Amino acid sequence: MVDTLKQTDGALFGIVVLVGILALPVVFILGSTWAADHLLSPLIAIGWLAVALDILILMPLSIFKRLRGFTGSVIFISSYVFGLVTWLLGFVLTYSLWGLGAVIIGLLFFGGGVIPMALLATMLKGLWDPFSTLLVLVIITFASRAIGFSIASSGSE
Repeated sequence: MVDTLKQTDGALFGIVVLVGILALPVVFILGSTWAADHLLSPLIAIGWLAVALDILILMPLSIFKRLRGFTGSVIFISSYVFGLVTWLLGFVLTYSLWGLGAVIIGLLFFGGGVIPMALLATMLKGLWDPFSTLLVLVIITFASRAIGFSIASSGSE
C-alpha cells in the first residue's frame, strides 16, 4: 500500500510538473500581451530618454579616459532598454499582423524570433514604416551594446 502511494505520488508530481511546463508559454504570452498593452508606450518614452542621455551626455563624457568605464557601462546597459522596446514592438506587430500562431513560432526560437517574424510580416504586408522602425531599433540595440562595450574596455587599459 505504501509503495502504491509513493508511485502515485511520484506520478502526480510528474503530471503537475508537465502541466506547469505546458502552461508556461501561455502565461508568457498572456504576460507579454499585458506588457505590450500597458508598458510599450512608457518604455518608448524611456527609450527616447536613454537615446538622448547616451548621445548628449555619455558620449561626450567618454572623451575623458577616467569616465569611460562608467559611460561605456551605462551605454551598454541602455541597450537592454532598446532591446526590450524592440522585442515588445516585434511581439505586438507579429501578434496583430499574423496572430497567435506566429507569436508561438517566434517564441520557440528562444523568444527572440518574434522580431524576425515581425520584420517578415511587415515586409510581406508592405508596411514599411513599422518595418523601418523595427529595423532601426534592432540596429540601435546592437550598436549601443557594441559601442558601450568598446568605450568601457578602452577606459580599463
